[in-house]
Amino acid sequence: MDAYRRWKEIERARKLLRLPQRTTRLEIQDAYRKRCRELHPDSVFRADSSNTEEELQKVNQAYRMLIDFTDRYQIDLSINEDGMTDDEWWFHHFGSDPVWGKTQKGNE
Repeated sequence: MDAYRRWKEIERARKLLRLPQRTTRLEIQDAYRKRCRELHPDSVFRADSSNTEEELQKVNQAYRMLIDFTDRYQIDLSINEDGMTDDEWWFHHFGSDPVWGKTQKGNE
């Protein structure tokens, strides 16, 4: 599967679980449980249960895809050479650049 198609599927899964762009694994789990409660056939929130099984399958697939992605995602746990966070490093190196620079939050 090419990268573009994979990201499109991840984006669809994120929207199906009603997650923001930046989220944690715990938020994914909470959103999954909430959607399952909403879609459960015995739920009082459910007015129409005609395609509940199909929707639950989509939610399950979305959840598995996002959890698989988070389990395989590699993060850098080392500090950079300047001892700064990634945001601080980028601002330090490119913050005053008229093309790439941005103001830091709170310094606008």
